[in-house]
Amino acid sequence: MDKEQIKKELTDKSNKILEKYSEMDVVETVSVMNMAAKTIFLGSLKVYNTQVIPNIIRDLEKELKGYGELVVRDQRVTPCCSPSYTHISFNVSIAN
Repeated sequence: MDKEQIKKELTDKSNKILEKYSEMDVVETVSVMNMAAKTIFLGSLKVYNTQVIPNIIRDLEKELKGYGELVVRDQRVTPCCSPSYTHISFNVSIAN
């Protein structure tokens, strides 16, 4: 599958998950790291409602696991001048 196509699908799936849980953030794009043995797609989501975080992580794992090796992480962020949120990041590694 074409890397641009995978990048678009990962972005679209991430945005559908955010929309499903009424989150206001939008994933603009997914970054791509090209390496000799694999290609890694990196994405991140901002989630403001802490109650839906487990559901969003579960949905990401369900929707993205078919592409390759998937890692999902989350970290609480408390900025000084805006609402707190949880940063959920994922990376998908696909062997070349």
